[in-house]
Amino acid sequence: MMLPRQPTIRRGQDADLPAVLALLQAAGLPTADLTSVASLRFWVLEAEDSVIGVVGMERFGARALLRSLAVAPSYRRRGMGHQLVARLEREVQADHVEQLVLLTETAEKFFRAIGYEVIDRRHVPEEIKQSAEFRSLCPTSAVCMSKLLTSARASESRG
Repeated sequence: MMLPRQPTIRRGQDADLPAVLALLQAAGLPTADLTSVASLRFWVLEAEDSVIGVVGMERFGARALLRSLAVAPSYRRRGMGHQLVARLEREVQADHVEQLVLLTETAEKFFRAIGYEVIDRRHVPEEIKQSAEFRSLCPTSAVCMSKLLTSARASESRG
């Protein structure tokens, strides 16, 4: 008897977009601009050849907007969201992103638990404020959060 494979995380591809959009729409997350954002990258969580989770990132130089974190309901509360965010953080940090910013209406507790802090929207870098997510897709009632990523080089020079 074969055991089911563990879900795996990989970089998203264009072919994943319909499944990603369906997952985000089911979670009530904004999708209106996803097909038009040039700097958008996403990672998918895959199980049994299906996309069961996603996290996205819209880059603005050394800063990025973390967006579109969703896990299918039957896979929640298993640490998959943490794994997705950790993978994104590792990869973007290696690519010299120094700060992640996000907006959330429902996941403040989740993000606090993994090191994000609530910040005033006025302190968000101007280029991120110009994103569709900040300008129109997320309501002003959404909580703004941020996490500073320490660069690998800075860690090496301290050690």
